Amino acid sequence: METITHTTDAGIVDRPGRGRPRDERKNHAILEAASDLFLEKGFDGTSMDGVARRAGVSKQTVYSHFSSKEQLFSEAVNAAIAAYYPDKALAAVEAHTLEADLRAVCHMLAALLMDTRAIAMFRLLVAAGAKGSTLGEIFWRSGPEELHGQLTDFLDGWVHRGELCIDNTQKAGRQLIALVKEPAHFRISIGIQEPLSAREIEECVEDAVTSFLKLYRT
Repeated sequence: METITHTTDAGIVDRPGRGRPRDERKNHAILEAASDLFLEKGFDGTSMDGVARRAGVSKQTVYSHFSSKEQLFSEAVNAAIAAYYPDKALAAVEAHTLEADLRAVCHMLAALLMDTRAIAMFRLLVAAGAKGSTLGEIFWRSGPEELHGQLTDFLDGWVHRGELCIDNTQKAGRQLIALVKEPAHFRISIGIQEPLSAREIEECVEDAVTSFLKLYRT
């Protein structure tokens, strides 16, 4: 299988090029197995052999889909986060108003950030970063970077409609994420708070939307 080498600041990640198409069922099984093992054992403790065993496929099959453990990690992250991109949230909104769209996006962010697997990944990345690992860079470029870009575009759209007054939509996007996630995310991450219930997430979203509109609504 031909591969294309993609270079980032975090290093080199090989991505699949043209050639024999992937078996999507096996591809999904490999990504699911890899996601579980990365969270259970960390990046260094996860092997391609272990992924193959967990997915019920051969090691050769894993390498035919993913040329390296770094690429496997990157695509596992992308598969997990892409389902929570703002465009997915907005596609489910029937009547697009500023409040409705903002609430839908915040719900999606809360569902992603407060998920127990997301908290586990955050802990893994903090531990890896303390050792000087480039895993955080791979993670960032595999999903959060695109999410932040879409969030900026979303806010730009409402600025252009004249309903938000924001000089720096990238900064405002980061503020919106902070309003959604804190202080619960930090407290959950360090083990002094249980994951939020559905009612608590709803309250978190409403508080974030109200605060953000007070800051930026025209």
